[in-house]
Amino acid sequence: MIGAGVVTTIPLLMFASAARSIPLWIVGLLQYIAPTLQFLIGIFIYKEPFSVNQLIGFGIVWLALIIFLSENYFANRATVEPLPEMGEG
Repeated sequence: MIGAGVVTTIPLLMFASAARSIPLWIVGLLQYIAPTLQFLIGIFIYKEPFSVNQLIGFGIVWLALIIFLSENYFANRATVEPLPEMGEG
């Protein structure tokens, strides 16, 4: 039991340490990767039933993420100032 606590704690501490070095919106986006992979494994490998309604729901979630990412990209691109050219003082 003592070893189980260490095995659980170390990855969580490593994740928390790494999460501090990247923007929080990236951390949020990364949280969608594991469930999406599990979803795709369930459909394509284990041949679980998948209805059109579920496909629509899945598509809406990823469409919202794409809109969020593109808005974030264009907002950050507009606020970045170009570097001064060499020789300008």
